[in-house]
Amino acid sequence: MKPVIVTANLIVGKDGSTSISGSSTPLSTQEDRERFQALRLKNDLILIGGNTARREPYKRTPIPLYILTHTKVRLQPKNQLAKQFSLSAKEMIAEIGNKFESSREIINLLVEAGPSLLTQMIADSLIDQFYLTVNLDLAGDNQIPISDLTSSFELVESEIAGSCEFRIYKKLAK
Repeated sequence: MKPVIVTANLIVGKDGSTSISGSSTPLSTQEDRERFQALRLKNDLILIGGNTARREPYKRTPIPLYILTHTKVRLQPKNQLAKQFSLSAKEMIAEIGNKFESSREIINLLVEAGPSLLTQMIADSLIDQFYLTVNLDLAGDNQIPISDLTSSFELVESEIAGSCEFRIYKKLAK
């Protein structure tokens, strides 16, 4: 089994909102999208939940896309790199470590999940690093306290660019 480094990425509004009208896309800025794409290129595959797959644009991804869902998701047009699994997040990470084919010694997994799956993974201590973008201008729906997301992490980097604050957290040592 290869080790899996799990990185999560999330954008929130100034009030901790994770969406505007059901999607995170309106919270994003050009700078956020550029950093998001660069982060994807550092990873071997993306993991999302079923709700994220249904609400966000995952029809094409530059790397394989794994979807954790208990109900089949139909991506139209079909993403040829997508696979669906009905497992727990912990089981999924073990499956990736055992079966994902990579030439690297360590598998880099990027979690782009919404608040339900992400908070579960944080509570289960499955996230090693956390990239959090806070849009300092916009507020929206589906609020989550930022302190709930970050309490088990240490802030290692923070930068304000335009209307967003870009934060990088690492899991606290136990």
